[in-house]
Amino acid sequence: MDDPKSEKVSLFRYGLIATLVLETLSRGELMRRARELAALRYDIPFSERTSVSVETLLKWARRYRKGGLEALGTKRRKDRGRSRVIDPQLAQLIERLKRENPHRTGTTLLKELALSSDDPSSRPLSAASLYRFLKENGLTQKQLLAPPAHKKFEAEFANQISRFGSMSTMVRCTVRPNLPASPPR
Repeated sequence: MDDPKSEKVSLFRYGLIATLVLETLSRGELMRRARELAALRYDIPFSERTSVSVETLLKWARRYRKGGLEALGTKRRKDRGRSRVIDPQLAQLIERLKRENPHRTGTTLLKELALSSDDPSSRPLSAASLYRFLKENGLTQKQLLAPPAHKKFEAEFANQISRFGSMSTMVRCTVRPNLPASPPR
């Protein structure tokens, strides 16, 4: 196991089910021991829970018999970081609608998406999924309407910032293009 978190979890789980898997038990004895273990309170690693159900203990015992200690560890989802609800077509539609009108609210977007859905039997998109998608893709109103950020001493046009005199003095000169030169005084 490469992941220390997964290793700690699998060792904890094995410690719980060891009495269930080290010897061959009858179904009745297995259930009795599992109920005894489930009645206790534990300090479960990386969890706020303090108890484990009988079904979970039996599931861990089956997994251990099939795959050993590795099978007891936590596994990362294969689709982690990708939306299971928003397919590429829907993503393009959401992006197009939001870019057309950055002031369009999430509620309005959800209504428009429900109306434009071809499949009436499909489940509507949840507000949480929509807002998460908008934020991850830089499509919130704040992100779309934010002015481009300038770094320190970065200018929009050439010769907009000039240095005069010593190294410690910085003077900002603003050049106004296409303005007639002012007459000398």
